Amino acid sequence: MNNLLRCLVCLPVFTALLLGSSACLAASAAAAPGTTGPANNNSGPAIAGFRKADFGMTEAQVREAIKSDFNLPASAVTAAENVLQHTQVLSVQVPDLVPGGGTAAVSYVLGYQTHRLIEVNILWSPQIDPKITGSILYQNGESLQQYFAGEGFPPERSTGNVATPNGILLFRATDASANAVLLILSGTMTKDPKSDKSILGPTALTLAYAADPQHPDIFQLAKGSF
Repeated sequence: MNNLLRCLVCLPVFTALLLGSSACLAASAAAAPGTTGPANNNSGPAIAGFRKADFGMTEAQVREAIKSDFNLPASAVTAAENVLQHTQVLSVQVPDLVPGGGTAAVSYVLGYQTHRLIEVNILWSPQIDPKITGSILYQNGESLQQYFAGEGFPPERSTGNVATPNGILLFRATDASANAVLLILSGTMTKDPKSDKSILGPTALTLAYAADPQHPDIFQLAKGSF
């Protein structure tokens, strides 16, 4: 297995941990200005999947969605198994998903029990496209952050610009069905000797869509089994 494929297969584990960290993200949201308050009548947009790939689709339907969305042949789709979560991952590389933003790796995760689409992860990284620089990652992240901020998610179910140990949570929101979208810029933090402030050197940008990430359809050992 090459390094790219290994990265794609491991990616759903990474995003599942982020999307499932409800206590951490809830605390971040409470600390962020303008992200708390009573619920209102605005249910906000639904998070149903990515483009024509809707949550609940079968593998065949996801493959058709990929073909329709990106006009790519079946041979462009790579299939692999996430051995930890026992999920199937279909991956494809897509150039200029964000115009001028380089090639992104898009992975579609099919659930352990249902074998239907539960998660879509999009990764921009120099590992995927050597032409991608830190500046491009910043630009892609800012463009996507502005896009999602304008989608109308209620403030009590969204947050952003939250520092994490390995980067910045640019945006996170959930819909009325508990589906989630997350945008995170990852990298290494260094100290600016002039200002003594921490500076992020970005190495990857991840956009993830997940169906009810608090109850993911992945293999998990039953409580009390050991």
